[in-house]
This record gives sequence, structure tokens and C-alpha cells, in this order.
Amino acid sequence: MVSEIYDKEISGGWRSYLPALLAIGGSVLLLGLRLEMGRGFMSDGALMMIALACYILGGLFQLTNLYAPSEMARKIGLWTAALGVFFNLSSWLVRWVTAYDIELEKLRESGNMASPWIFRYVPFANLYDLSLAFAFGAGVGTLFLARRKSFQILSAFTLPLAALILTLARFIGDEFIDLPPVLDSYWRPIHVGVASLSYGIALVCFAIAVMYLIKDKAKIEAMAIWSSIFALGV
Repeated sequence: MVSEIYDKEISGGWRSYLPALLAIGGSVLLLGLRLEMGRGFMSDGALMMIALACYILGGLFQLTNLYAPSEMARKIGLWTAALGVFFNLSSWLVRWVTAYDIELEKLRESGNMASPWIFRYVPFANLYDLSLAFAFGAGVGTLFLARRKSFQILSAFTLPLAALILTLARFIGDEFIDLPPVLDSYWRPIHVGVASLSYGIALVCFAIAVMYLIKDKAKIEAMAIWSSIFALGV
């Protein structure tokens, strides 16, 4: 019974990508709503907290499915993870627009009617911004792998880690900072964006590696010891 639940592929071909595609597409639509409503829209911090709650809830349902296999728990965990990715990316996009609006207000107050370059305000200015992108990379990577039912259990490991990243980001603080002129380059969002997303993908790979070690009956104590030695060496 358990093998039937986990080994069966998600039917429909491209439909297996729906959770990830809907999360990304919905974020773009929400960005349009933010542009329409202006500063009165929900803040990026509130969206991030909802994403955090979704990651925690999705991870709990997948853990439940791990110990007590249930098709309902699996589906709830999958779509809750998709909601987490949706709110995670939405938070980052709304933060981008907010940073632009703040700078635009400063220019108008000083009498400058020029419009700033929007790519200058891509939110990669501090650890909070990077954490949002880091968690998004982990979440969307999980969703793309979750197109196979046998891989959806991976969410039980990756979603709690993504939630931990957002929790740390909350303590870091979401203040907007001014970039030094030396970092005012179009290469900055490209370089930092790719790096941040790669961290998220690396987190998913780490979770896969741990799962295979557990599957091969590696001792948890041994993994902890070698990880500690590696951390001390670094």
C-alpha cells in the first residue's frame, strides 16, 4: 500500500508542474495588484509571515504522511507548499516595488522629477532580501521535484529548513538600506540573484543526500560527528 502511494507518478505530464507554475504566476498577478493599489496594499513583511506559516504547515502534513501515509495529507502538504512559494515570491516582488516607491518619494520631495532606474532596487541589498530569495529557491526547487509522488516526501525535510531561513530573516530585520555607489550596477541583481537561488537548490540537494543516508541506515550520530568536524574545519 505504501509503495503504491509513493511510486505512482503524477498523471498529466505538464500538469505535474502546476503547483510551481501557479505559485509563480500567482505572484506576478499579485504584483500587478500591488501596483494597482499602491502603498495601501499588504506589506512584504506580512506576506513573508504567511509564507512562513505555509512552509511550516506543509512540512507538518508531509511529516504526517511520512509516518502515517495518507493521500489527503500528501495533497494538503503539496498545495500548502505551493502557497508558501506563492507568498514567498510575492513578498520579494512587493518589497521590490516598495523600495522603488520609497526612493521615488525622496526624489519628488527634493524636487527631482526624474524616474529612478527600477533595476537598481531589486531587493538584494541585505541579508533579509537574500533570505527571501534563499527560501524561495528551496521552495520552488522542492515543487519542481515534487512532480513525482515518490519525491514529494522530500518536502518533509526541505520545507522546515525554508521555514527556518524565513524565521532567521524575521530576526535580521526588513529595513530598507541605501546601496553604496560601488554596488550600483546591473550585474548586482544578476550575480546575487543566481547565487541566492543556487543556495536554495543546494539546500534541496542537501535534504536529498540526508534522505539517502537515512535510507542506507547511516547512523545519525555518525552524520552529526562528521558534519561537526567539517564545520570546525571550515
